[in-house]
Amino acid sequence: MDRAGRLTFVAGGEAQVLTAINGRQRRTASGMGGLVLALVTGLVACGGGAPEPEPMEEPMAPDPMEDRSSVVPTVGFVSPTDGATVSSPVSMEFIVSNLNISPVPAEVETPRQGMGHHHVGIDTECLAVGEPIPKADPWVHFGDGSKVFETLLPAGSHTLTLQIGDDEHVTQGGLCTTISITVE
Repeated sequence: MDRAGRLTFVAGGEAQVLTAINGRQRRTASGMGGLVLALVTGLVACGGGAPEPEPMEEPMAPDPMEDRSSVVPTVGFVSPTDGATVSSPVSMEFIVSNLNISPVPAEVETPRQGMGHHHVGIDTECLAVGEPIPKADPWVHFGDGSKVFETLLPAGSHTLTLQIGDDEHVTQGGLCTTISITVE
């Protein structure tokens, strides 16, 4: 009899499992299935089952007082990649790290710190830091916070410039990148 009050015996080639409940014995399984059940039950009851899973370590939460003054925001193209040959319309996707991309508020009193939005310049270079990004060709503004864009470009070589502007469309230090593509 095991600790759970089950008694297993084999009689005439068939296993019988009896369970003592409130002093009464009942047959709970028989036949080969009963033997298997008895063996499994015995193993589990005696601690012979699967090992206990190791407790998972909780991920470390970032220290709210962590010094992030050395973290530099960056901007780039997910696609197309620099040197790619693409067809028109050209699909672009942008990525930024360590900076929040957000739609420009309807009214701006002062630019929000740590916020910006994308601007794409076609066949132009990065603007100087602190310069307003023109709201005309060759620049396309994404004041709605978009990070994807598709445009028709003629066949040939093109320069694509991705530049972050603040809520007043003023360029930010280090947040500009330029790639070259060829349109077939």
